[in-house]
Amino acid sequence: MARKRGQTSPYGIYAAEEQVFRFYPDGVVLDVLVKPAPGPAEGQVIATWLHREAPAPLNGIHLAHYDFSDGFISFTTRSHFRDETVGVRGRWSANRLILDRRDGGRLRTGLHFLRIWPI
Repeated sequence: MARKRGQTSPYGIYAAEEQVFRFYPDGVVLDVLVKPAPGPAEGQVIATWLHREAPAPLNGIHLAHYDFSDGFISFTTRSHFRDETVGVRGRWSANRLILDRRDGGRLRTGLHFLRIWPI
C-alpha cells in the first residue's frame, strides 16, 4: 500500500536501530525489538507478523495507545529489559519520527525513526 497523499497520522512501521513501532490510525501502537536492525527491505516481512490482529500476541510485543496532535506524538510503553515504564515523545512528519525516550531515569533524545512500511 502506497503512502496516501495528505496523510495526517503516523500510520505504518517505523524503525531506529533495533526498535520498531507499528502505528495504526486509531491510536494503537505496537512496540517490539527486531535484531538485526531492520530497514525498508524488511518492512513488508515485518508487517506480516507485527499486527494486532494476530491470533495470540507474540512474546515481546507491547501494545500502547498514542496521542497525536499538530505533528507531536506521545505514548507510554514498557521496557523490554526492565520492569519500568518508558515515556516516548516527539515529532512526526511524512516518513520519519524524531523521538525522545525516557526509560526510568535515563533520557535519550533525538532518536530518528524512518518509515520502513509501507513505502
